Amino acid sequence: MSLTAAVLTVLVPATFAVLGMLRWRPGTARADLSAEWAVTAAVGTVLAALTELFTGTSGSSGSSAGSTVPQRVVLGEVSLGDRSPVLQLATDSLSATVAVAVAVVALCVQVYSIAYLRERYRPYAATVSLFTAAMMLLVHAGDLITMLIGWEVMGLCSYLLVGHHSERQAARAAAMKAFLVTRTGDLGVLLAVVILLVATGTTSIPAINTAAAGLPAAVVVPAALLLLAGVAGKSAQFPLHTWLPDAMEGPTPVSALIHAATMVAAGAFLMARLLPLFQAAPPVLVTAAVLACITMLGAALAALAQDDLKRLLAWSTISQMAYLVAGLAVAAQAGPAIGHLLSHAAFKALLFLIAGAVITLTGTQLLAGISAAGGLWPSRRGLAVLTGLGLGALAGLPPLSGFWSKEAVLTAAEQTARAGAEGTQGLAVAGWLVAGVGLITALVTGLYAGRVFVLVVIGENRPAPETAEPAPLPRMMTWPLWLLAVPTVALGLAVPLGLDALTGSHLDPVTAVTGALVSLTGVAWALSAPRLGGPDVAVMLPGRLRAFLREGYRLDAVQDAAVVRPYRRLAGWVHAADLDVVDIYPRGAAAGTWTAAGLLRRVSTGSATSYLAWTVLGALALGLAGVILS
Repeated sequence: MSLTAAVLTVLVPATFAVLGMLRWRPGTARADLSAEWAVTAAVGTVLAALTELFTGTSGSSGSSAGSTVPQRVVLGEVSLGDRSPVLQLATDSLSATVAVAVAVVALCVQVYSIAYLRERYRPYAATVSLFTAAMMLLVHAGDLITMLIGWEVMGLCSYLLVGHHSERQAARAAAMKAFLVTRTGDLGVLLAVVILLVATGTTSIPAINTAAAGLPAAVVVPAALLLLAGVAGKSAQFPLHTWLPDAMEGPTPVSALIHAATMVAAGAFLMARLLPLFQAAPPVLVTAAVLACITMLGAALAALAQDDLKRLLAWSTISQMAYLVAGLAVAAQAGPAIGHLLSHAAFKALLFLIAGAVITLTGTQLLAGISAAGGLWPSRRGLAVLTGLGLGALAGLPPLSGFWSKEAVLTAAEQTARAGAEGTQGLAVAGWLVAGVGLITALVTGLYAGRVFVLVVIGENRPAPETAEPAPLPRMMTWPLWLLAVPTVALGLAVPLGLDALTGSHLDPVTAVTGALVSLTGVAWALSAPRLGGPDVAVMLPGRLRAFLREGYRLDAVQDAAVVRPYRRLAGWVHAADLDVVDIYPRGAAAGTWTAAGLLRRVSTGSATSYLAWTVLGALALGLAGVILS
């Protein structure tokens, strides 16, 4: 039953996506039922995912990443010379757990979008459904080729959704940037699949995980490095993270989908699914941990300096994804990282949808404008409470979900460091690095989460309350928020009641208390900043440093100078060579034909006398030539 449900999680949204793109309309008097059918498909996907989770799955998410997949269905075979990789869908507790998170977020996004997005809703809803189907295909892939198909379809969907407002130049540029930057990492995944197929003779994920320990370092290290490039691209890790802040040009519900359940989660899921392969290449794990630490703290500082609410949340996502990658790099199993993936999916989707509601109410996504509008607490107390829950989970405040999952990652890092990673000194150092940088990042996360609470919820320079009752938000925009608030709170409360058995993770009391105190310190610091004379905690940063952080360390300019401009220069040379060398032959043939035609046109006078004279002259010339040659 669980395998059938897993197949349905792919087929249901994919079917609606195809029908929506074909502009199919059911036979009814109403002109368009796109919204109803989109929500129906999303509900069906949720039910299928829940059925998969509660029937037939065994093992834990942490252990299943490297175990034999218990249930699978063969989709077909691909003939590649003497090798025929089998395309498979499979299900286990890891895929079932992540599928539920994807399905719930997708449902909330589809419902929310009905009220939030009015223009071009049909293609939007169809693309969101295709996005969901692609992520489900990746989650349930039993082999690397099937996973790669879902991986690439998500890249296409992100391009279409980020560029949904194609009438804006900024949206078109952001969509192209997201596509090209992630494609850089995707090339690494493709090459890794080829290397593993040649080395093992199969693309089956369980078979590759089983064979990983016996592969030579000359095979497993390059393959793991190439896969890490794909993880960095999809999960927005340094240095391939620059696409994610610009992706905020897409509609806000799209941001919730990309940041919480699909695009950025795909890279971390790939690493979790192939964790035994990465563990067979310790240098790659150390590299992943170092890059994650750079990303974790760097993105948190960039988030602190942002004045745009959506871009702040985007940098926050980059930082939180680094916790995932770091947890996978230094932990003995995938459980702690998967636990953080689940909690992050809930609270980050909640925060992005709240951002859309705030933008709708205030007409701006700039924090200064939102603050001047008066804050949420005086008139929107329900929305203010939801914002507090989402920001508290982001900051890692107990007992919310973000606290338990973040501290589980830090606990795993400390355990690896103390155990010496079974004699691997590099991983032991990486464990201490992740634990230390993770705590510093928790402090900065508390700072910017508290700053958002001050500016968005409490507000500053609030005008006098109006006597008129404020217009309520549409129900289609409010009940998805309350639905996402449930796992934001419940996942945290469920951990001490046994959720650690599902994720395979646990907390060290000292680490948990230390992490909670650090996070609380950051939040308290941000809340007290206005009373100390500053409008928000970000003003403690020097002006130039804050501008530097706000612009993302100006890495876009570095990439432009190091990659974009040389590529354009090379493209110009190739274009010039094409014109001056390759095209000279067809252009020469055309010019010769044109010249000959001109000469014939001149002698074609239409006069019989002229034609007779030319004939005689030709005959005399031929006769003279014959005499000379003889």
